[in-house]
Amino acid sequence: MEDTLTRRQLQSLIHISNLLNTSFDINTIFELMLSETISVVDAAEGGSLWLYDKNKDILIAQSAQGVFYPKIFQQIRLKPGESMTGMTFQAGKSVFFPSEKEIKDALATLSSKNGSLLTQSIPENFSFSSVISSPIVLNGQSIGVFTLDSFQQSLNFKAEDMNLLEAICHQAAVALERSNLYKEKEDTVQKLSNSIEVHRNLAYLVLQGEGLHSILQNIHQWIGQNTFLFDDLGELVAASYLAEPSSALLKLVRKKAGLFVKSNKNNLEVTEMRIEGTHYHLVCFPLGSRPNFLGLLLILSAKKMNGMDIAALEHACTVLSLELFKEQAVFDTQQRLNGEFVKKLYSGHIDEALIQKAKSLNFDPSLNYVAMIIEFQPTSNPMLSRDGFMRKMIQLIHQSLTDSLTQNMTVEHQNQIVVLLSNPNQSESAWLISHIKGKVKLIQQEIQQRNWNVKAAFGIGRMKQGLLNVQYSLQEAEKCLKYIQRFRCENRIISYSDLGIQRFILQHSEEEVHEFIHEVLGPLIEYDESRNGELLKTLYIYLEKNKNTKRTAETLHVHINTLNYRLKRIEEILSLDLTAGTQLLNLHLAVSLCGHTEQLSAIEKS
Repeated sequence: MEDTLTRRQLQSLIHISNLLNTSFDINTIFELMLSETISVVDAAEGGSLWLYDKNKDILIAQSAQGVFYPKIFQQIRLKPGESMTGMTFQAGKSVFFPSEKEIKDALATLSSKNGSLLTQSIPENFSFSSVISSPIVLNGQSIGVFTLDSFQQSLNFKAEDMNLLEAICHQAAVALERSNLYKEKEDTVQKLSNSIEVHRNLAYLVLQGEGLHSILQNIHQWIGQNTFLFDDLGELVAASYLAEPSSALLKLVRKKAGLFVKSNKNNLEVTEMRIEGTHYHLVCFPLGSRPNFLGLLLILSAKKMNGMDIAALEHACTVLSLELFKEQAVFDTQQRLNGEFVKKLYSGHIDEALIQKAKSLNFDPSLNYVAMIIEFQPTSNPMLSRDGFMRKMIQLIHQSLTDSLTQNMTVEHQNQIVVLLSNPNQSESAWLISHIKGKVKLIQQEIQQRNWNVKAAFGIGRMKQGLLNVQYSLQEAEKCLKYIQRFRCENRIISYSDLGIQRFILQHSEEEVHEFIHEVLGPLIEYDESRNGELLKTLYIYLEKNKNTKRTAETLHVHINTLNYRLKRIEEILSLDLTAGTQLLNLHLAVSLCGHTEQLSAIEKS
């Protein structure tokens, strides 16, 4: 038997080879290959071309021609080793099934579903007489099978038919590899094009002044994953979700962001984790580089992100960095201008230029104003850069104090934060100060919740009429801070009105104040220290309750007789009469001053 290709088969092979240069669509190429092969192999009355799906471990018919009904035939899913095609795939070499018996044995391996589909796909009175099948091999691995079928005993496959089939299988492998490379390149170009388009859209948002939230939402819509933006302190600035995340997931994301900020890393970081039964990839993109770190873009993805996605997100990080830098530049410029304005207010030199400046800042020179100064104790928190912290505090304070009742200017001045509050509604002074204190308490709670580990002291001046008198409110706020610092007050929110007579002691040194306290209360303090007594505390409560013995006893949780005994001992130790009004002024002042020292604070905690 001849084992070489006929002239017609050689021409067909050349024609199939030429097909590879006319199209990159693998389905079109396979259809033409199968059609051409059936036409030049005399015994072939039908044929099929199969590809292996590695993930599902099945062979799927890509094309079926000849006597077969393609729509039914292509529903068949063969396991390796199943039927003639599956056996060829498993063997990894060409197989010839020359007789009905061998074909019948091979068909017996079909599943019931596949057997039924095969029967339906062949016209009645047709049965296989012989079959040749050859694997499609790429890089030493079988990736598919090419099968030709004969249904007449008079038509037999020849050796050259098998040679042609093997040659065509080789061309099919080349075509498949070429198509895959083209598809990969096309996908890369498409992704690159998408990346450029995303970058263009984000840049457009920046130019339109849409802000960080719009930019982040655009990134989320493009990437299709949970997207978070953190600032340089590890605080969440904006987020865009597929669905509202659970508190546990949010907590973990915040923790990871905090650790990344604390680590001082400059490169992107990918972490795999399992949260509530779901596997995630957490990708952290730093914005800016140390020491000019601006923040962090964090993507929580349920799938592994490819290189093109990473590259596109790095482009997006450039846009985010520019927007953050722009916001910081605007903030710094505004702070500089406001700082110059506050500096002139401190000086008390109010001229027409300053009045015009106030109006340009939406401050009416004729309104009532309250000044507040905030001072912070140094922190050892490594995550808090001074500039980042002050910027965050200014933003927090400004947002917290802005409402329908007050307008405010919040600015850093000489390592403190100065707040100038105007009162358009002309509210009563006492009510306005109380309103401001309530807001400040909320600010304190916010600082604690953020775990910044800093202590803030708030000094609040009295309300003054017009900008001309703001300097006096500023001076009063400074005196409140001085009082808090000197007497180590537990209450770190003090208005000048709270000080009362105590404001006069600020004109004296700390030594003079302690000397006065010991002149008036010294024997009582020494008595309590030597006996671990509670007479000083009793006197403090007694005077605070306006010498009401019943309320004092209830506050101290003692019997009225016990209280009377203590009051008598106080009179004996201090050699005074608690009913004598002439002596009570000094006693009230000394006890009040003592109440702001560490000594009485310790007594109150006992």
